Amino acid sequence: MATKDLSKAKNLLEIRDLKKYFQVGKGQTLKAVDGITFSIKKGETVGLVGESGCGKTTAGRTLIRLYEATGGEVIFDGMNVHKLDKKGLKDFTRRAQMIYQDPYASLNPRMTVGDIIAEGLDIHGLYKDNKERMKKVYDILQIVGLNKEHANRFPHEFSGGQRQRVGVARALVLEPDFIVCDEPISALDVSIQAQVVNLLEDLQKEMGLTYLFIAHDLSMVKHISDRIAVMYLGSMMELTSSNALYEEPLHPYTKALLSAIPIPDPEIERTREREILKGDVPSPINTPPGCKFQNRCKYATDICRKEAPVLKEVKPEHYVACHLVK
Repeated sequence: MATKDLSKAKNLLEIRDLKKYFQVGKGQTLKAVDGITFSIKKGETVGLVGESGCGKTTAGRTLIRLYEATGGEVIFDGMNVHKLDKKGLKDFTRRAQMIYQDPYASLNPRMTVGDIIAEGLDIHGLYKDNKERMKKVYDILQIVGLNKEHANRFPHEFSGGQRQRVGVARALVLEPDFIVCDEPISALDVSIQAQVVNLLEDLQKEMGLTYLFIAHDLSMVKHISDRIAVMYLGSMMELTSSNALYEEPLHPYTKALLSAIPIPDPEIERTREREILKGDVPSPINTPPGCKFQNRCKYATDICRKEAPVLKEVKPEHYVACHLVK
């Protein structure tokens, strides 16, 4: 991926100590997102990675207020998202969209593709008459690599890759500024994944889009992201540029994630040392005091068991939450 010059770009989103907790059972609290802080510049793609259940999707949904935040702030273009009134929220939902993980479950099987794509246009009243409505639908279908005849078909008549293109079209038709891509390729065949990622990159260049790209496939995240944030059990462990994360990971958890990626050279693959994580991810309901990664980290010391590390800048633009990284 060609490196973008984002040095002069302003922050489109600022996420400050964002928390999303769920009440489960008697007096138990599941801390899905537990105080994450980062920003996303206009035109940037930030990748959000981590194991299943670490809170990536919940974070993405809370950013665009599909979930109400338990604490913290999301500032979008100067607006506090979780304090917007009805009118402000309607404007925000036009400017911030989401592409869902499962192209099978996220499209209404009883609606034609044309009506699925036009639903947002209907809600926001973004056309004068039916002719303009259908023109916008046809135009966006063409942009995502489908054609206008597809507008009259139903979701079950499409392949997985085509359905995900419909999902992309539905998000794009409102001409948003920001899109949360929630594992948009994980349900697709490998041969189709690259096509969808290339489409997202092309659309970003043409339309000046900003992405939060949620995934667990680290090699694909490196390809599309300018910066990458690593999450574990609701907390952020590391945040830096895509290149720096792969060339010099600093957090033990990031190192373990990267060592799980196979290398295409059989000689290197056979001889390299792997960081094998022991134990299971603790329950997000009863997280241990101190560092959340302590029970799986071979470097953990007493301070790790007592005190939770803070995400701090250890090198220019390289943030790590670890007591042992100075």
